[in-house]
Amino acid sequence: MTNQHFSADAPLKSKEEDKFSRKKFAERVAQVIAKREDPSGLVIGLYGVWGAGKTSVLNFIEESLKFEKKVICIKFNPWRFGSEDDLLKEFFFTIAEALDIELITKFDKYKSIIKKSAASAASIVNMEGLGDIISSFITTIDTDELKKRVEKKLEESQKRVLILIDDVDRLDKAEIQLLFKIVKLIADFKYTAYILAFDKDIVASSLQERYAGANHNAGEAFLEKIIQIPLYLPAIDNKNLQQFCLNDINNALTVAEIKLTDEQYRMFRHYYFSAFDEQLCTPRRAKLYGNALLFSLPLLKGEVNPVDLMLIEGVRIFYPSLYEAIRNHKNFFTGTFQKENTESVKKQIEDIINTAFDLQNNINKENIINLLMQLFPNLKQIYININYHSDNTLGWDKAQRICSPNYFSRYFLYSIPTGDVADSAISSLLSNLASWQSPFNEDKNPLKSLLKTYNVDNIIKKLTNKAKSISSDIAYPLATAIAQKSELMPTSEILPIFLTLLGRSIHLSSQLIQNVEQDKRTELVFRCIDIASSLEYKVELFLWLSSEDEERPEKKCFSDECINQFGRYLGRNIIEKHIDQGEDITINYSRYLSDIFNILHKYVNNHCVNDYIMQLIAQDPTAIIRLLTAYAPTEWGEAGQYKADFTRERYNRLAEKIDLSAFIKSIEDNFSHLLDIPDDYPSRYKQENLNEGELLIKQFLWLYHHPEKD
Repeated sequence: MTNQHFSADAPLKSKEEDKFSRKKFAERVAQVIAKREDPSGLVIGLYGVWGAGKTSVLNFIEESLKFEKKVICIKFNPWRFGSEDDLLKEFFFTIAEALDIELITKFDKYKSIIKKSAASAASIVNMEGLGDIISSFITTIDTDELKKRVEKKLEESQKRVLILIDDVDRLDKAEIQLLFKIVKLIADFKYTAYILAFDKDIVASSLQERYAGANHNAGEAFLEKIIQIPLYLPAIDNKNLQQFCLNDINNALTVAEIKLTDEQYRMFRHYYFSAFDEQLCTPRRAKLYGNALLFSLPLLKGEVNPVDLMLIEGVRIFYPSLYEAIRNHKNFFTGTFQKENTESVKKQIEDIINTAFDLQNNINKENIINLLMQLFPNLKQIYININYHSDNTLGWDKAQRICSPNYFSRYFLYSIPTGDVADSAISSLLSNLASWQSPFNEDKNPLKSLLKTYNVDNIIKKLTNKAKSISSDIAYPLATAIAQKSELMPTSEILPIFLTLLGRSIHLSSQLIQNVEQDKRTELVFRCIDIASSLEYKVELFLWLSSEDEERPEKKCFSDECINQFGRYLGRNIIEKHIDQGEDITINYSRYLSDIFNILHKYVNNHCVNDYIMQLIAQDPTAIIRLLTAYAPTEWGEAGQYKADFTRERYNRLAEKIDLSAFIKSIEDNFSHLLDIPDDYPSRYKQENLNEGELLIKQFLWLYHHPEKD
């Protein structure tokens, strides 16, 4: 695996690493210093913007002088010192420490000088270690005296000192001003040269505040007095910079073990060059982008669309304000527009994007908008009037696109959000299903450890997206596993079935059943009915498979005789596992009570429903109210969902399954106060004094006593 280097600020150290042809430039500078005969001091300014490669050039210069015996390179870091005394002390200490062999061989040479200094300095006589002696020596000796001795020793040894001072433009304004004050004081050191690397505009601006006066160019004027040789960093050929960045991108893909298809790579390069090329102005920015991918691609491998990730990471590096705007407005950038308030939403999105553009200079808005439309297709409705249907989101889910509401957050969290499930976990699930075989022990169900109440919805969605491509040998155990864990997939009293988690799991199960080889489909349906942990699942699966819609693909899978077999098997299953166990299904399965009774009446026998109902009523007369409530139609009003008036059609559905006379007798015995039947139908608007259960009983009695009226 390729080594990972995450520092965007890591400068090059050897000429072999030279990516931008700075080697010859550095060698020329080094030779000028090495061959110089003039003993006077020299101050060189190396100018370049942040990230342009100034530190790398300083390293190349130092390497070029490595074998020049007459030149000693010293790197001086001014960052840590806040006062003039500290800075000056450290400056001389750095020189002395680097040259101690040549200049300070014996402490006795400076004994007389030290004795002339402050009394407190006398204690250094007992100090051990040359570093401590030099440090104290520098703090007590006269600066001019030190300069003379340094210059004398350099002249005697015929050596020169090159002091490299980097990152000047990273100091704050006061520190920059202090550093240049020191440089001015020591610039006339003989046999000494200085190279200061900085962004000229930043430093000139900092000096301007101190030396402004009447001259509005005082900062630059001061630099001209200090810097004797201004050198501008050689420009980098744009193609070299592009290739440098592409190499880092390819390295990140290699580390993540991701191989793009030709189409993916073509698409990435198109938007990379159109949207990021103008912002790719320094090696540091190129390195930042490469590092971003080196970090994010391995973390999200297999969990997001790699091209989308590479592009949104480019937005993060090169257009940070736009990146923040996208991250903070998921609802505006994902999915498709709803018809309601479309124009208002469009205006809000335009304002968000334009505000982000205003926070950054020198950008090609047209190219960035094209990139945004690639990442978030719904924006095409704003900019080029192309609409997308909500069905498109299914394809975006499958492709793990950033424009999918189900995947958007991953691109910004670099992880799987709470409640979501990793796509890699789905892949592992499908692999594990291949080895889960009959008798399909529940403890070894591969869904058991993965499926939780908080993530079941996402798992069903992801499996549905893959359903058509799941092979027969995986579809069979997966359908079985879903049935076995169906208690985690509830229905709803409010939503239509196709919007509920139960409804979506049934749709998935049906697709899986169709994927199975034809001679195993019937067996699988029986198994799902038998093994399902939820009665609602069993009933809903049967209703789905037995739908009368001739256009449904399920109709081609099963004959009418197969459907009848399923009905008989389900009916017996309901009796054995629920009714015979003493379960009151009027309590637990109100929504499906009518469907359950239909199945029992049609596929078991025409008296089992009546026997069960009369047995329930004998034990608990309030079962009458639960029964009528389950059969009453449901409607919506301003106050929400409610049970509507009992209709003739609902009355007939129940009447055909029960002994009406016995049922009416039970009502008369247990609800005698409701036996006064009016001539007109007792609608809820006329019988406000009755609760809902009593009203339904009165309506049922009215329908019984007025068979000729609707």
